[in-house]
Amino acid sequence: MKINPFLVVIAFAVSALAGYGFFAWNGESVYQWLVAIGSGVTLFIPLSGLLVVSSERRGVVGNIRAVSFLFFALEIISNVVFSVAKLSAPTAYVIVNGIGMLLYVSIVYIVSRALRSE
Repeated sequence: MKINPFLVVIAFAVSALAGYGFFAWNGESVYQWLVAIGSGVTLFIPLSGLLVVSSERRGVVGNIRAVSFLFFALEIISNVVFSVAKLSAPTAYVIVNGIGMLLYVSIVYIVSRALRSE
């Protein structure tokens, strides 16, 4: 598997801008920084899988990109829902986004392991 460093920078910039957008959206929230940093990180991880990964084995890379797109969309929806809901404690936000990222990383690991075994 190859990683394109230029696209890593692009993925980071897009995630940082999205994090700033959620920061601005949650202007009067006590957990404004948590949502901003959390959204930036949880959007960067699947976005980097979507943009950065390349290999000669198109099927496995296609599967990684499909899973990355699915989790990227789910993280955007999750961050929008938590920004609209204005929860009193960040517990649900951290748990839901944390479980989502752990599921994403484990699925991508299983798929990439199949790439190494073939």
